[in-house]
Amino acid sequence: MGLYIGWRCPHYLWDCFRIGDESKCFCGHLLREHQIISDISVPCNVGQCRCLMFCFIPSRPEEVGEFWLKRRATFDPKAWRAQCRCKHSHEDHAATRSHPCRVKGCCCNCFESNFLCAACDRRWEEHETFFETEETRRRGGRPHGADYVPFAEMPTLRETIISNSDFKALQKQGPSGQRSSHPSSPGLPGSSSFKPGSTFDPRT
Repeated sequence: MGLYIGWRCPHYLWDCFRIGDESKCFCGHLLREHQIISDISVPCNVGQCRCLMFCFIPSRPEEVGEFWLKRRATFDPKAWRAQCRCKHSHEDHAATRSHPCRVKGCCCNCFESNFLCAACDRRWEEHETFFETEETRRRGGRPHGADYVPFAEMPTLRETIISNSDFKALQKQGPSGQRSSHPSSPGLPGSSSFKPGSTFDPRT
């Protein structure tokens, strides 16, 4: 059974980001370090981590619209972290519940982003990470199947960018295609195939 993984505000009909294996969770670990048990159970596999459900957090400045940071000579992309209004990073906050800050002396009791989503200009806490079956997306009126292919709403542009053979391959892949954590418009199909109750192997 295919599974679509996206990050968006609950009432949106589109995903702000399509989640991939290298997408980061609030706990600081990647999706591939989590076990997809079902659409409501995706705990972290890293020892001592208390994260019970993958919760996407931006891991690059361009994902929050801070494109200019990469032009700074002193900028270190590996050191960049999404921050709370309390000025501490998501990794300084608890991975569960309201994500209170763990820095000694900080009175912050929940993570409130000091950034906006690059796709919709809303705050991180207004979004949720969704693990959905094709049927769930169909019932919700969200793109699925062939309509989930990049630029499905613009056929001419889509076929100009993607060669005919590649496009046919993407159509056949459906939710099993390559995953991406980039905004959904330019991204490739971003989802996973798994069977409920089975062990998710990120190497496959």
